[in-house]
Amino acid sequence: MELDAKRFTENATLDTDICIIGAGPAGMVLASELVDRQCDVILLESGGSRAEPEILALNVGDTTGDVYAGLGATRHRALGGTAHLWNSALQGAIGAKYAPLDAPDFEPRPGREYSGWPFGVGELCADYERAQRICGLGPFAYDAESWMRPSVKSWTGMGGELTSRVYQLGTRDALLAPLRASLAGATNVRVCSHATAIGFDTNSSVRRVSAVSVATPGGPRWSVRAKWIVLAAGAVENARLLLAYNEARSITGDGAEWVGRCFMEHPRDRALTLRPRSPTTIASAGFYGLQRAADGTWIVGRLAIVDAAFDSGALLNASATLFPRATRVRERLRATLPALAARWLPESGHEWSVRRSAASRVEAFDLLLNVEQSPHPDNRITLSHRRDSLGVALPSLNWEWRADDHARLRRVRELVARNLASIGAVTIDADARPDPNAHHHAGTTRMHDEPRRGVVDRHGRVHAMDNLYVAGASNFPTAGFANPTLTIVAMSLRQARHLVDVACG
Repeated sequence: MELDAKRFTENATLDTDICIIGAGPAGMVLASELVDRQCDVILLESGGSRAEPEILALNVGDTTGDVYAGLGATRHRALGGTAHLWNSALQGAIGAKYAPLDAPDFEPRPGREYSGWPFGVGELCADYERAQRICGLGPFAYDAESWMRPSVKSWTGMGGELTSRVYQLGTRDALLAPLRASLAGATNVRVCSHATAIGFDTNSSVRRVSAVSVATPGGPRWSVRAKWIVLAAGAVENARLLLAYNEARSITGDGAEWVGRCFMEHPRDRALTLRPRSPTTIASAGFYGLQRAADGTWIVGRLAIVDAAFDSGALLNASATLFPRATRVRERLRATLPALAARWLPESGHEWSVRRSAASRVEAFDLLLNVEQSPHPDNRITLSHRRDSLGVALPSLNWEWRADDHARLRRVRELVARNLASIGAVTIDADARPDPNAHHHAGTTRMHDEPRRGVVDRHGRVHAMDNLYVAGASNFPTAGFANPTLTIVAMSLRQARHLVDVACG
């Protein structure tokens, strides 16, 4: 059932068993898993069905440190959340690249003080399988061998520290449309749009939240009384609400000092250029462009670092995508006829391989590295002295690309160059710094079994609270290189089972 909070009355109170704050992929998957369960659910979404300037203005915030696009440009408020910011084109639709986290992303690494999850990748395998179907993807297979055909194969002859794998691509509607339909038809789930959570009420118990205070811009202020509450509003907003709550209640210990810390992005590095030694190598590069498998799954080949290379802790995880650099004729076309070039020479880089004549125009490949960022306590969300239109303190982000990670990135570049030496010559722009603006916020409510080392436990429950949970990438202790959506969905499925046990029994 969908409700518009603009129609609510001032000081109204809704009662429910579970209140989920945020209707992005995490919140929508959680709520859909609770459909037809023996519990009542309210899903609060700050926005509506489409972008609204007054609502999007609530995303602004302050930034310090290195240059960053800002908290307004990298977030979105509407049903579907930041999926509305996806920018991969797929057959005329908006989509995203998917990949799971790698096994080393879950493991403690030497020299990486805050690395390691409370469990290994094996605990998520079944949930990853289901997440594939929910996201509208193919089978849970990301190795190259599962997707090669006699006429389209990955490169051979690379060094042993690199291997070929794939991204799968899926559209935004393939993920969101079934979830929204399921929620709209549910009798035990109310989806409330234009409902911005602005605070919590604990009444007499410090360890239990009794109600969520809600505001509707230009409309009423009201509340939701709930037995269980889940924050699923993204890494910035989850931290912001917890920080405001901690400030109001002067809570210390049990992970409170970690709230907002270890913010992570997925920087994108463009320092590498590969010039193949043979035209045959260029002609055989089709595996690394956009292709549709026999079962209809869209994939893009990529170069990945083998798991064993991470044992020393000296590297960041990273994945390389090939972008063809064409002849001067092509570049002159971009310069003189940009509109025509944009139509026929797409910047996405993934469509080049389906054009049979493309190989004859390619002289080199630019390698785009999607890069991990290490968790660092001083990369963090705090509260600004400024307030938004609803009177809530704005978030402030301090983000820096730190020297230790840049040293690890240099070693990744060197590894790629060394392992592609038999394929071609790799040049490295040593002065290049990565672009941080992937819009992949993570890490501000980090998960750890010990309260002194994290905000939430392995089920997403806030250590300091008995009935307050957090969902989404803000819980990730480390975030690998991959777009987080597949892991967000898998983790939401895992968390939903726990909530069913504790709240819907």
